Amino acid sequence: MTHPIHHDSPTAEQIASAMERDELVMYYQPKVSLLTGNVVGAEALVRWNDPHSRVLSPSVFLPQAEAGGLLHDMTVQLLDDVVAACINVRRCAPDLALSINVAPNDLTSHAISSRIGSYLSGGSIQPHELQIEITESIVMDKFDVVLAELGELSSMGIKVLMDDFGTGYSSIDRLSQMPFSALKLDQGVVRRMTTSSQNLNTVRSAVAMARELGMTSIAEGVESIEQYNILIATGCEEAQGFYISRPMPLNQFIDFVKEDRHFPSSQIGCVHQAVFNILRYRKSLLDIAVCHALGSGSVAPSITDTRLSSSDHGFRAAEWYFGIGQLLNYHESFRAVEAPLIKLNELGSALQRELVSGSPSRAHSDRLRDIDNYSSLVVSELHRLESALLAELA
Repeated sequence: MTHPIHHDSPTAEQIASAMERDELVMYYQPKVSLLTGNVVGAEALVRWNDPHSRVLSPSVFLPQAEAGGLLHDMTVQLLDDVVAACINVRRCAPDLALSINVAPNDLTSHAISSRIGSYLSGGSIQPHELQIEITESIVMDKFDVVLAELGELSSMGIKVLMDDFGTGYSSIDRLSQMPFSALKLDQGVVRRMTTSSQNLNTVRSAVAMARELGMTSIAEGVESIEQYNILIATGCEEAQGFYISRPMPLNQFIDFVKEDRHFPSSQIGCVHQAVFNILRYRKSLLDIAVCHALGSGSVAPSITDTRLSSSDHGFRAAEWYFGIGQLLNYHESFRAVEAPLIKLNELGSALQRELVSGSPSRAHSDRLRDIDNYSSLVVSELHRLESALLAELA
């Protein structure tokens, strides 16, 4: 495979000519599920196949394209290419998703949502086949306009991924308002986590936060088996990087998918995250009880966290258990989680109703005691499941 090389910066005129000659092409870097080991999609990355048979990195020409006012037309052209790629990939892997990065002006001008809406209404692609990536810095710099555009894309069923998370100092408040489906951990943080405990803790915190916000965690820049294994242990859900594969032309990516490769995987990190989810759930219920007691029966609407009952099964641990966690149903300890987990959710929902309705505080104490008992049962079985999964990895 020919790898990207750098040369002197081209002019805007040269870039415009390259666009006319279709010399700008998309390469595809596979994304792998750390929970199943399967390829789940790819990120589309632009390259320039120049007349001298060199493959040029975007860092060589994108700044000049932006300065020359070419970025919008380039994005539209490349988006058309990615949509065509989605159609080709669908023939061998209908569940895969391809993602493309978009520029700030394309978001603020509504060009992207309008064009994608045309693709969808025309039946060219299905919403699950295309994803949009935007960098964290773009979100923070143009929050209000970007929020409206992302809401439009989300309403179409298009998943939006925050790229380079960890570099833009985004606030939790703003992050929680955005309709993101995934956080992509910055490759710099991922690469340094094997040598820096501070960066490792940053990755752990980001994975946990993504889970609590109902987002997928994706690690970029994974270049070694050590990084890959740490990500599995933390409960990170997807990864991409040179350890898995370098970006490649579409035909090579399709061949890569057809090979049906299976990468190392485990849900042991998700099980550990589920333990914390149980503890956080119990803490959320306790917070409601405390506020109820301090406020003489008055509870602010925000403290009765709607995410505790946002699905048929309630909180995050249950959403994992009744979702992808079901792949672990062959473990006795996994199956033993179900009954106390359902009971825990029922008790939590009942406690919330009692607190809001102003029932006596003694009833709250009894309910919390039952919640503690069932929490302990769930956590105990999850610990047994962790041990079983660790034995599988040995």
